[in-house]
Amino acid sequence: MNNYIGQEAAAELYENLLTDDAVYLESLKEGARRAGEGLKTDIQLWSVDNDGNHSTFPLYLPKYAVSAVTARTGGGKTTLLSNMAVRFATNGKTGLYVTLEEADFAINAKMLAAYSSYTNRQYSANRLTTGDAFKVISGEKQHEDMAGYREKVMSRCRVIDANKQFDKDNIASPTLLYQVQYIADLLEFVKSDGTQLDFVIIDFGQLLEGSEPTESSYQRMKSVMQGLKNLAGTGIAVCIGAQLKREVASEWLFDIQPESIRDGSDVEQACSMILCVGRDTKQKDIDQRDVIRLLKNRNGRKRVGGMLTIDFEHNYIPTLTEQPTEKAL
Repeated sequence: MNNYIGQEAAAELYENLLTDDAVYLESLKEGARRAGEGLKTDIQLWSVDNDGNHSTFPLYLPKYAVSAVTARTGGGKTTLLSNMAVRFATNGKTGLYVTLEEADFAINAKMLAAYSSYTNRQYSANRLTTGDAFKVISGEKQHEDMAGYREKVMSRCRVIDANKQFDKDNIASPTLLYQVQYIADLLEFVKSDGTQLDFVIIDFGQLLEGSEPTESSYQRMKSVMQGLKNLAGTGIAVCIGAQLKREVASEWLFDIQPESIRDGSDVEQACSMILCVGRDTKQKDIDQRDVIRLLKNRNGRKRVGGMLTIDFEHNYIPTLTEQPTEKAL
């Protein structure tokens, strides 16, 4: 019988996979334990059961899984991703924020503003705006939050700009970090000194390239999502940003489904959790206009969401959300 890896290698592979029950169960323990931890976002949503009863839903990002944050253009995708990075880091987790869109200094300014608002929740007058955070990052302005940001966030979550290292002879070509395998290499380099990585955020995933430059859009995203699933299989939480299709721009956010993601057939299949964020002009009965809701939750409740007002001036997602109507969920 012919196979791709050879008879000897195949026999070793099958022997490792098909162990006895005791060895097999033991191999599942550590993965199940770490996957059950999840990463705390400090965002409280609401879920509704079949009888219409609402209960609070603390939002955690699963490990050993790919998650996505999707939004319309300008809907709050990067705001939510940068807020999650700040909260993961301040809760003692370690990871990377790979930006394929905005420059690293811009993402750091947004994260600094989010950190300032997060740590000054009771003292809103002390919060940095994103504009002031830019000045602090550039050295034009001094602010006490920068010391805490460096210690609690920057030391645990480094922003990596995928656009910095480019080939001057092929300036229109994507850099290495547009491919998942090189992001994986970067993570291995970080772990080589014993650092335990918990997450990687990629903003945004639809800009990633597949392993073959001639791939169609469908083949490209299939290759990208397979690579991200393999990356998550090492025990970390992988979270990507994703844009919604233009044709759903006018839809009520509570009507949007996973298939509304641009180039999304493999995104919606590969992700264990999909969060949608954005503004809903149809929600007339309460002051809040912005929505965070789950489009998909493979490991738990699905009728989950929350109403809030995103503070774009301070790049801040509030920790508490208001309960949506039962009809909305």
